[in-house]
Amino acid sequence: MIPRRRPLQRALELFATLAILSTAAAIPLTARAAPTDPVKNLGAPLSSLTVMEGAFGHEPDGRDVVYAVPAGENAALNVVDIHSRELLRAIPLPGAAGAWAITVATDGSVYVGSYTNAHLYRYRPDTHTVTDLGQPIRGETFIYGLTSGRDGAVYAGTFPNAHAFKYDPATNRFTDYGSLDPVQQYVRAAVYDPDHNALYAGLMTPVAKLIRIDLTTGAKQDVTPPDLVAKDFQDLDYVDGKVFGNASNRLIVIDAATQQRITFTDAATGSQVTDYPLSARGVSNVGPGGVYFTNNMALIRYDTATNTVGPVPSGVRLARGAAIGYGWFTDNGKPMLYGLGGNYSGGTWRYDPQTGVLDQWTSPFQYVGAPLMHTIADPVTGKILVNAFLNGSTTSYDPKTGRATLTARQGQVEGWNWHSTKNLYVGVYPYGQLSAWNPNAPESPTNPRILFQLVDSDLQNRPVAVVPQGDRVYLGTTPGYGEYGGALSVYTISTGHLSVFRNVVHDETIASVLPLGSIVWAGSSIDSGQGTDPRTTEAHLVKVDPTSGAVSVDVVPVAGAASITELSIGPDGNIWGLADGTVFVADPTTGVVIRRIPVFNGSTGSADGAMSWRDGYLYAVTGSRLFMIDSLSGTATVIRDRGLYRLTQAPTGIYYMLLRPDGYTNQTNLASYTPPADPCPHSDLRPTVWTGNVDSGVVNRNLRYGCTLIDDLPDAEADWPTHKAYVTAVGSKASQLVEAGSITYGEGYDILTAANRSDVGR
Repeated sequence: MIPRRRPLQRALELFATLAILSTAAAIPLTARAAPTDPVKNLGAPLSSLTVMEGAFGHEPDGRDVVYAVPAGENAALNVVDIHSRELLRAIPLPGAAGAWAITVATDGSVYVGSYTNAHLYRYRPDTHTVTDLGQPIRGETFIYGLTSGRDGAVYAGTFPNAHAFKYDPATNRFTDYGSLDPVQQYVRAAVYDPDHNALYAGLMTPVAKLIRIDLTTGAKQDVTPPDLVAKDFQDLDYVDGKVFGNASNRLIVIDAATQQRITFTDAATGSQVTDYPLSARGVSNVGPGGVYFTNNMALIRYDTATNTVGPVPSGVRLARGAAIGYGWFTDNGKPMLYGLGGNYSGGTWRYDPQTGVLDQWTSPFQYVGAPLMHTIADPVTGKILVNAFLNGSTTSYDPKTGRATLTARQGQVEGWNWHSTKNLYVGVYPYGQLSAWNPNAPESPTNPRILFQLVDSDLQNRPVAVVPQGDRVYLGTTPGYGEYGGALSVYTISTGHLSVFRNVVHDETIASVLPLGSIVWAGSSIDSGQGTDPRTTEAHLVKVDPTSGAVSVDVVPVAGAASITELSIGPDGNIWGLADGTVFVADPTTGVVIRRIPVFNGSTGSADGAMSWRDGYLYAVTGSRLFMIDSLSGTATVIRDRGLYRLTQAPTGIYYMLLRPDGYTNQTNLASYTPPADPCPHSDLRPTVWTGNVDSGVVNRNLRYGCTLIDDLPDAEADWPTHKAYVTAVGSKASQLVEAGSITYGEGYDILTAANRSDVGR
């Protein structure tokens, strides 16, 4: 039995009184006002001009125009006069986020195939109106490869179920030609053959396929050249009985009558070839000299009469991007080739095939609020870096002024992280690229500096986890289109040495990485490359040797979870992970799961998760939600249940996220959340209550936001004049906590007993 010294006896008398007190009377409920949104909408920090394809045509008043759809929320069809170079109109396409497909039909109508709602829109130049024709194939999200057929009809392909379809304006009906492949998900290109009333559909991932549909009989035939080595058909065009295909950025030509691949002459070498490099959205219609396209900014001509290909005689080079649209117009009695350059500046050009003269200018397409991809706070300046989806532009938002300033364009950022307060390591899609960037130094040829790319060497294209530590940067990546098996990569900063370990978790992406000493913990996702269906059913947590890629521990921390998107070390020294809508805690040595904290049901993708610690509270964003977990009690609180993506904390303690405003389909805005003030910074987060050198065994917890039970007790580290003074103070505080209902009488007794046994003040 513990001897009762005087400080303890006086405190126990207080406890005896508290033990007989009745419970407090119930407090009547009062009406409350509707809660305000805890997240502040900061608006769109980044506008961009992202055009995937353009088309040229004529307005009824005789104007020659270019049509394009800059990507953005409720994207709009822009109509620009190519001679006066003015924007004539911008007509909204409700529900569309952009368009990978646009064409001018034989009746002059302009058709747009959108994403992610996969609707077909028809623009009538005579009335300047757009009609939403709806979703041709239920369940599809993208329309690709619009091509013009007979009598105003148009054809196209879809993703993710690889359908081809026709729209007939005479009947206002769609014809579905069905899914063209049981495995491949993209019909990325299509072209109509008017000479044989056939449709060619180009499929994408894991291998390029070319399917011919006889539109008279409906018969389908695989006409892929047997010697073709390519992953995709990105574009198809039909000219003079030939099908021109962009097969993984190589031009191939097929005889539409025989389906045989055509051998042609490389003008530079005189050799016979079956393909030629191409970096453009297909080839132009035929004009003087043949058809034209671009490669590495050079204008190239394919002479359809002689089947010869090479740079145009004048050696013209474009300055505004690869060609994404073409049109022939007559200027002053001479045919001129007009082109649209992609994808981010509205670059437009005109080429005179007779003189070889090239003119270039900027078309005034509308800049729109860009769909956003990533955000990260600068630990020195406090500015918030924001990156755009697809377009890849990056801006720096200053919370002090509310202004955003464009900075070095990165490309589409899948993951980035600070190595120090100076260097930011950036993972970029679609190249599987890692760059080093100092945002606070001037942009230069070496800032940002590309360190390596994995897309060709290791078939990886999305670095979703980028974790610098010490002299290394660790990457977790998804595989490329149509591929299975992500990778854990280890880059040594001082030497430039790179090790890539693929299929650390077989057929799964490495979605999160946590280096711990000489080992690495990695979390996987069942996701693989785009255009694939998962081969596995749940995400794994693995312990990996970063020098060999060997796995020594493999556990499934949350049964059935599709992705483990974030890992960190918690204040308890354990691994905390985010697996879909569940937070798990695991032993950092064995991987054994200690507890699971469910927040919501539902799966997430390999990039959908972010966590941040704040004095014992875990803040996280996933599944569009912002939530907080008290690490001591394991209690989860959802702060906002919709519209959010990514999470970063500024030096001020304010959190920043990407926001999809209500009714929107994209994250176009930046948002902030200011957590409550922390009255007890640097809380004592030990799992049980200690009084000096003695563990009371009482469970520690937050009595109010930011303050644990230990925080509220007298500080054992203070300079106490006597042991008696410390024990008396603990007894007094414990009595108050018992009276307030914060702890039980028994807990108060145990705490006081422990204080009495301690060496504090002795």
